[in-house]
Amino acid sequence: MKKIILSALLLIALNMINTEVSAATYLDDSSKNFGVSADNMYLTSLSVLNSLNYEIIEIQSKSGYILFRTGAKDYIMTVTALSPVTSNIKILPANSVYSTGTAVQKTIFEQLELNKLNILKKQG
Repeated sequence: MKKIILSALLLIALNMINTEVSAATYLDDSSKNFGVSADNMYLTSLSVLNSLNYEIIEIQSKSGYILFRTGAKDYIMTVTALSPVTSNIKILPANSVYSTGTAVQKTIFEQLELNKLNILKKQG
């Protein structure tokens, strides 16, 4: 009986460690810095989401977040100023479930990188 209980506790502990590692990796892949002002990245993010045909549910320009939907999953994108010419974008699931991978984030970040060159040309 003791062996069964110890085995169950070990499996639970290993699952918890695996979940924490998965969430940490997911969080690392969900954030990216850009050498562009936050205002320009916010507007570009809206444009990219629109071009990818993601449904924009809510936007809040003052706090810099965009709530959007891809299929049946909702995400929150935040655009934060790190300096006057540097910003950070973070894209996380709205329900805080980090088990579905980062394909949406990678797609958006790739499109933002492509659009970054146009932004920099316009900035001067």
